[in-house]
Amino acid sequence: MSIEVQETPAQPGTARRVPDWRGWLARYDVFVILGGFAMLASLISPTFLTVGNLGNLLTQSALLGILAVAQFLVVVSGGFDLSVAAVMALSSLVFASTIGYGAVPAAMLAILTGGACGLFSGVVIAKGRVQPLLATLAMMGIARGLALSISERSILVNDPTVAALRGLGGMISVPTLVWIVVMTLAALWFACTRQALHIYAIGGNEATARLAGVHVQRMKIGVYTASGLLAGLTGVVLVIRSSSGVPLGGMGWELDTIAAIVIGGTNLFGGEGRLLRAMAGVLIYQMIANAMNLSGLDPFYQDIVRAGVIVAAVGLSIYRQRRAGRRVAQGRAA
Repeated sequence: MSIEVQETPAQPGTARRVPDWRGWLARYDVFVILGGFAMLASLISPTFLTVGNLGNLLTQSALLGILAVAQFLVVVSGGFDLSVAAVMALSSLVFASTIGYGAVPAAMLAILTGGACGLFSGVVIAKGRVQPLLATLAMMGIARGLALSISERSILVNDPTVAALRGLGGMISVPTLVWIVVMTLAALWFACTRQALHIYAIGGNEATARLAGVHVQRMKIGVYTASGLLAGLTGVVLVIRSSSGVPLGGMGWELDTIAAIVIGGTNLFGGEGRLLRAMAGVLIYQMIANAMNLSGLDPFYQDIVRAGVIVAAVGLSIYRQRRAGRRVAQGRAA
């Protein structure tokens, strides 16, 4: 007895899907660019892919990366924090000047100093309704002034705890490890909490978020306080890395953090961005600097390249926003 098998015609929508390469590239474009830059840098300098240089690259990225987590938090909420680098410098001096009372109390005081600076900015912005650009620019001047009032020169640290932490690790140094921990905790917080959704809502449309019941003022104060705490932590990590508190440390890094997260796809105008993509942007930004150093490019030309990267990053953010606006308009028209 034979059994005849009839093939049923494929129903609409059940055909094998063609891979959506455009969608895939849109989701992972930053990581593709990161890999492309790594290959290009390895062609420029054969020492790029060595363990020593990769460890140095990660350590260099760690300070900027922690500050970029703070900046990402603020930018997603629709603001800016131009004070992160100055607060880092102030906290490094607080840590270096009080470490004689113990490394742990000094570190806590330095982090709380950063948190106090962030809290001040948040209250001025949320309660005083001052534009974030102006409020954090003022905080930048205050923090730099306080840092220079503590010491106009770097304060060397001869603490055994700091020396031990500085000597730990090979490719994964203590600053890199701190960055990884901060990044992981922040990514989990963004993925799992309702407060993270509120921050995105505020950055997308503050008026709508307020009507939806989001306590906008409280969230803004919390965002800037968290940014200050992270900047304070970065000041502690700076001392661990360099064994000194530096009053002029991180000059210009506030713009570097913005450029790095925008390269990673964060919307400069708030409401859109993914933390891991932003951290990939940090690596791309630092990889460019590392490749220029390895190739022996003149430092003055390096400044020109960095400025060009910042301009390109801002232009890319504006282009992404306009493209998203066109897609929304087309969807409404359809």
